[in-house]
Amino acid sequence: MDLSGYILAFDLDGTLVDTAPDIIGALNQVLREEGIKPYHLDEARPLIGRGAMELLRRGFDLAGHPLAPEQEQPLLDRLLKHYEAHIDAFSTIFDGLIPALDALERRGARFAVCTNKHTYLSVELLKKLKLFDRFGTIRGADSVPNKKPDSGHLIACVDDMGGDLSKTIMVGDSETDFMTAKNAGVPCILVSFGYSERPIQELDCDVLIDHYDDFIAAVDKVAR
Repeated sequence: MDLSGYILAFDLDGTLVDTAPDIIGALNQVLREEGIKPYHLDEARPLIGRGAMELLRRGFDLAGHPLAPEQEQPLLDRLLKHYEAHIDAFSTIFDGLIPALDALERRGARFAVCTNKHTYLSVELLKKLKLFDRFGTIRGADSVPNKKPDSGHLIACVDDMGGDLSKTIMVGDSETDFMTAKNAGVPCILVSFGYSERPIQELDCDVLIDHYDDFIAAVDKVAR
């Protein structure tokens, strides 16, 4: 089908790119500097998705060292500095994404990034992975008054591109993305290989995929 006018708005971490090794690597570096045992990668994956400050808070809480308010900003600055320095050391594009984007673009679809990651880090990562030019807009949590799951975050992405919310599909990996789509009244495609805290199968999304090989069929299913 012709997808002209459609915008596919993607989450970034755990949806477009497997960023967990570098994100958790930065968190672990801060933990080590504070004399706290670092996390195993699989143990900390579910901490990702609500932005860097929440990652920091939850990482220290889970380790049994809740942060005092005055500790948060200095530690966040250190975490972001560590992360930026190694932003693409081990991060990889999920298998099958590029061919799926190519095929959907040929059919008229356009793409946005709607992420709770900082905008400057999102842009830097996507440039390093040569994905930047594929997206009409890239909006992080710092670019909107209220981040995902607030619908305004997604709506801002659509407005940037002169799009129509009725022809928008949210693509993500977590309850945050699911609730964003629900709050905006748009269809939602979720991937099973991301960083969801809650078992992804419990979320009543429109389509759940296990690989980007299944993505084009998922888009065709939910496009109105």
